Amino acid sequence: MRYICFVVGLLLSFCLTPVTAHSKQQDVVNYLAELQQQAKQRKLAHERVWHLLLKYDTRLLGGMISEADGMEFFNSPQGKTDPEAELAATLASFFVPAAGVSEGKEHPQCNFPARFKWLNQQLAFDSRLEIQACDRLDRWMRALDPAGVTLVFASYFMNNPASMFGHTLIRIDSRRMGSGNNLMNYGANYAAVPDTENAFLYAVKGLIGSFEGRFKIFPYYTKVQEYNNWESRDLWEYELKFTDDQLNMMLLHLWELGGTYFDYYYFQENCSYHVLSLLEIANPNLRLKDSFFFSVIPADTVKVVMAQEDLVKKVVYRPAVLTLMNEKRLKMVKAEKTILQKLIKGEVSPESTTFGSLSTRSQALVLNAYMDYLQYQSMQEKSDKEIKIPRSVLLARSRLQNTGDENGEITRFSSRPDLGHGTDRFRLGMGHNAHEPFVELAYRPAYHDLMAKDVGYDKNSEIIFMDFNFRYYVESERIRLDRAKILSITSMNPYDPLFPKTSWRLDLEIDTLRDRNCNYCNSVKGTYGRGVSYRPDSLSSLLLFSFVDVKTEFSDHLKQNYRLGGDIEVGTYYDITKNLRIKLAGSYQVFFLGDSKRFFTSQFITRYSVSQDLDLRVELNRYDHNNEGVFSINYFF
Repeated sequence: MRYICFVVGLLLSFCLTPVTAHSKQQDVVNYLAELQQQAKQRKLAHERVWHLLLKYDTRLLGGMISEADGMEFFNSPQGKTDPEAELAATLASFFVPAAGVSEGKEHPQCNFPARFKWLNQQLAFDSRLEIQACDRLDRWMRALDPAGVTLVFASYFMNNPASMFGHTLIRIDSRRMGSGNNLMNYGANYAAVPDTENAFLYAVKGLIGSFEGRFKIFPYYTKVQEYNNWESRDLWEYELKFTDDQLNMMLLHLWELGGTYFDYYYFQENCSYHVLSLLEIANPNLRLKDSFFFSVIPADTVKVVMAQEDLVKKVVYRPAVLTLMNEKRLKMVKAEKTILQKLIKGEVSPESTTFGSLSTRSQALVLNAYMDYLQYQSMQEKSDKEIKIPRSVLLARSRLQNTGDENGEITRFSSRPDLGHGTDRFRLGMGHNAHEPFVELAYRPAYHDLMAKDVGYDKNSEIIFMDFNFRYYVESERIRLDRAKILSITSMNPYDPLFPKTSWRLDLEIDTLRDRNCNYCNSVKGTYGRGVSYRPDSLSSLLLFSFVDVKTEFSDHLKQNYRLGGDIEVGTYYDITKNLRIKLAGSYQVFFLGDSKRFFTSQFITRYSVSQDLDLRVELNRYDHNNEGVFSINYFF
């Protein structure tokens, strides 16, 4: 509106200025009208680039609305929903004289440099439009000195609801720093600005868009410190190929985004979705966001980027501090592991005879692992102080010759996210229970279960969201909802004497009351449990687990409409080959309030992976005295 007033003001000044000044102002007014007419005739407001710049969601039917929620992002009061009004107001804003801009504010040419650049390319502004100096923007661009951009994926972190699916950001690679100093480059990140530390509230608010999401620029090493060191998450870096002009356009748009916010949605408008929009601005021929409708998951966005021809130049693995330590522990024999534990507990020192009895290679291996441990522990304090490694340890290590172990290729404890199966799953099955045969049909939009092939995923955890399973019972000719897993999270933390953590799981679902004959009736069920799990070593194909759970169920088919109790479950996962996995588990369930009951359940599942996105499963289940078997085909996409 203020820019419309500007044009009106120019017209009113016709009577108050000399003829020469009036002619110049009239010429500017005419030129602005000419530009707006050209833009209208060429339908620039309908161009894909304009929609990308203004963040219009073109997936909406019957209208258009920008995903940006801060009104400072628009020049027109109707800009959020009207691209033509926004285009006209934006052009008018570029003609505002520098003296007409409030103190402390940037000129619109400097506030929206990506829009200015694109419109200049389309309309070829001449000298009648005064080009404004943008000192802050120029200094920012010189500091970044962009030579390239890298998409970074931080692996899964189950202790934070915002990071359970991984996280993506970009690194702006500087020409000045060169390829060997990537830590000194800048990163750009879109994330929620939370107002709570409660994990449950965080999840709920993230689902309903109650947080503001903002872009931030930061030194890349700070994120490496946060992810690699504090949270011990491996990083996968995908170096991308863009021209200098494309990089310039992307960074100009990033500058524009710094002044606004978006409603943050955990599964839609999240870190990955908005990072993809930045890449599309750099190269509008990329249609990265078109692949997503309901959910945008970080691992899937990496796959979409990898699928683009000639876009990814190189993939770099940046292991976490604990990964480096565990890689060394994997090489150790039992005696070396024992001495490492005694070093950590302070029971031996590098000067002791016990340590001295080791070979030179073993001493170097143990000391290297010990220094990794000290570095990790120092990082947990989140202190700005230098890492404190005892002088005696540094002296002992300096006296040893380089054994050469450090120069070998490191064992990768996580795998590239772009190699994983699709996060959506469609399931078709057939089976038989104690009464009749049935056909099963299921779909879930996210994400990964422990029976699926774990390449590209955390091998010790599963997250299942909105998994709906329907059955058609052949003899009774009925279609029933067999199970709906609203949210199911399991985090196995295999026992580690140096970093002991309990395993945990959480389930919220609608399920069939399988331990009673009520004609396939349903209940609403909630479960929370703690337990322990064990792997012989980090790469072992065997995983043992046990859980103690608290359970509650609600159904009008239960006495008093509910039951409250718990269970004890033990089980194992075992990989017979890289494509063949089995699960064997049994539990004893006790409900002591409401509809009281005690019974056993047991389960056997085997999975064979035909490919990364297709597997076959056979399940045999027993619930009290009711048995059932299911054969299913699972397709991931």
